[in-house]
Amino acid sequence: MASDILRVVGVRTIDPGDSLGLSRDQVLVCIPAYGAYHHLVQCLRSVLMHTAADIPILVADDASPDHKIGDLLPELESAGLLDRELIYSRQPANVGFVENVNSALAAAAPADVVILNSDCVVADGWLDGLHQAAYSDTSVATATALTNNGTIVSVPHRNQGMPALPQQWTLDAAADAVKRSSLRIRPRIPTAIGHCFYVRRSAMDLVGYLDTAFSPGYGEEVDFSQRCLMRGLVHVVADDVLVLHHQGGSFGNDARIMEVRRSHDAIISQRYPYYDKAIRAAADNQGGPLARALGVARRALTGTRVTIDASCLGPALTGTQLQTLELLHALWQTREVKLRVVLPRDLGGYARDVLDEMPDVERLLWNDVDETTSLDDVVHRAYQVTSAHDIEVMKNLGHRMVITQQDLIAYRNPGYFPNYEAWNRYRGAALSALMEVDRVHFFSRHAAEEAVAEDLVEPGRADVVYIGVDHHLRGLRPAPEPPAGLDGNLDGEFLLYIGTDFRHKNRVFALQVLEALQLRHGWTGKLVLAGPQVSHGSSAADEADFLLRHPQVEKAVVRLGLISEANKAWLLPRARAVVYPTLHEGFGLIPFEAADAGVPTLCAPETSLAELLPPEATILVPWDVAQAADQAHALLHDEAARDRIVEAVLTAASQYTWSAAARGLLAVYQQAADAPSRSPVQSGVSALGLRLVGPSGILPDDVQQALWALSIKPRLRQPIFGGLTLLHRAIRKARSRGRRAAAASGAGRRPSGDA
Repeated sequence: MASDILRVVGVRTIDPGDSLGLSRDQVLVCIPAYGAYHHLVQCLRSVLMHTAADIPILVADDASPDHKIGDLLPELESAGLLDRELIYSRQPANVGFVENVNSALAAAAPADVVILNSDCVVADGWLDGLHQAAYSDTSVATATALTNNGTIVSVPHRNQGMPALPQQWTLDAAADAVKRSSLRIRPRIPTAIGHCFYVRRSAMDLVGYLDTAFSPGYGEEVDFSQRCLMRGLVHVVADDVLVLHHQGGSFGNDARIMEVRRSHDAIISQRYPYYDKAIRAAADNQGGPLARALGVARRALTGTRVTIDASCLGPALTGTQLQTLELLHALWQTREVKLRVVLPRDLGGYARDVLDEMPDVERLLWNDVDETTSLDDVVHRAYQVTSAHDIEVMKNLGHRMVITQQDLIAYRNPGYFPNYEAWNRYRGAALSALMEVDRVHFFSRHAAEEAVAEDLVEPGRADVVYIGVDHHLRGLRPAPEPPAGLDGNLDGEFLLYIGTDFRHKNRVFALQVLEALQLRHGWTGKLVLAGPQVSHGSSAADEADFLLRHPQVEKAVVRLGLISEANKAWLLPRARAVVYPTLHEGFGLIPFEAADAGVPTLCAPETSLAELLPPEATILVPWDVAQAADQAHALLHDEAARDRIVEAVLTAASQYTWSAAARGLLAVYQQAADAPSRSPVQSGVSALGLRLVGPSGILPDDVQQALWALSIKPRLRQPIFGGLTLLHRAIRKARSRGRRAAAASGAGRRPSGDA
């Protein structure tokens, strides 16, 4: 940036506009000054501290009435406090900001110039960051620094200038945090912002200096910026540079100044009628590069805010509820994000006890979420989406969305639905959700690869983070309790099967193994089938057919239906082995829970189990009944074989902790928050649009054709679609009022369900 010349130490005084003799590869730091001595002292001190000694610095005094400004530089020189040359110029009379700066721009020619308001304070690396942003593209005219008080480049409060940084931050620490976190995406903005911006000489050569029509000041940088835009140049934000802006150092807010502002605003509106809308669009855009860069800087200063959709935490405690609470608690223990949790109105007592241990986690009821709900950085639904409404609620909770997709068995299997139409609706909802969210979390590589193979998610948005198996939350390990209705049926040895009767859970195979144990080994024990029956895709008929033909097996089967966590805690340590012949799992907790109880599991290396467990723990050969029966018999009597399997599973379990899961998901949240917005989706069609049209859309072809015909007729399009929009807004408002009324009266509960 600067030429390699012999360094001069001291103060050089020049007349306004006199050439400084700089070269085109140099940059001048210009500090326009008028009054506000205390601000100038802070500004100059920071510039001297954080700017290389070979960078020329000009204090351009616009005939300040306070002569302390003119005396400051000589006093620094005589005290031996300068390590460089400082340049000082003073206007013979007050000419205003525009003419004063124009004199500096002329004096610096042909060098670049940084215009730094005297009420700003800079930090380490500020000038390098501005320079790199200014030269990030050949078409850049200006580069503006982030600040606490700078309209559309304000952080941490976007579009809301604050008089200072958050109290816990010094400028040096805050600027370093912003620089370290920055993505350096250099977002483009409609105009340079006047507190601190770098101007390339090529832009000045092209469009000239500031227009004196805006004297004494206000609006001049907007006009200059628009002249650059009209010639094809752009303005960027140096999103790795943060400066402190006190504001108001030289301009006040009296009636005369307000009149100047109104007058200059009128000039801008007359010259550039688009400008007001353009600047509002830049301020309001939630998905573009500017919002993204400001979000990164804000998170560096205030931390990341994450909402966990825990609306599943109803009265019943099952695996989904346990996993959701363990994750929430593990995230809370990191202290690295600020957490909010969305809860059902019928919150289970077990969940309330855990949440009470985390008093700083903000709570929000599912029924109260609407368009007025504040948006966090990320919202994560830690279990699968079941309807399009789930995604609509998530949109009211976070700027970026993450969902957990355990597996795709329902997506691929029409037998788990009452008819094709229901299956297709589910697939459409799953497809639109997976396309619309920013990142998709999977419990295993197998589940992620399956979704990628189905073109449901691109590899770059699929994140594999293993959940924990070290469940330890107080209250989530209830005291063991025997299932109701046993009546002494489990006095002898028994094998245990835990799971629903979905066909892919392969319960009939467990019955076949029981038969083979009876026939091949004379085993007289029992098989306990614990788990509910599903409405569609159940193996109940197949089981009944098998048992009808094998009455000796029927006598040895104990059916328990749905069991609680307390029932499971009672059954597991009493079983001789667990039979787990599942064909498809997103993770598969049962072998880990069994090993934790000291019990081996009979399972095959299928889907995620092949990934999560070592070969010595997945001993079944799919699906050899005789071999499985022989292995089961060995496990019933060979303690060494039992111990080997249990130890192998426990060793594998040591890497699947909730602490590791929390760290992994924090990285996912960071990636989601930093990523470009996915709205609209690729090819210009939003995920909402995909739910309406196309192969999985809900609108029939003839309706799509009718909408297309209306949309291409301007006279019909506006009144019809405008009316539909107004109707939609009215319905949403009515529904929101209805939800609030229902919530207030205790009605309208959302079922908790197990995802």
